[in-house]
Amino acid sequence: VEGGVVDLCNFNPGYDLDLLVKSSLRSMTAIWMGLTTIKKESDGGLLEIEGDPALARSMQQWLGLSAFAH
Repeated sequence: VEGGVVDLCNFNPGYDLDLLVKSSLRSMTAIWMGLTTIKKESDGGLLEIEGDPALARSMQQWLGLSAFAH
């Protein structure tokens, strides 16, 4: 996130990444819908996060939840 701009890529964009998140669509959707958490998915081996430790720790906050989240 820089200047309020976020890039989300499903490929290597060719420049240094601040955070790399590896997960299935099912896991990311469940997190976004509030059915599980980043910590639970990570602890279960269903989500991998590499990069800036501060961004990784705060991901649950800045990712937010869907308006339809439980």
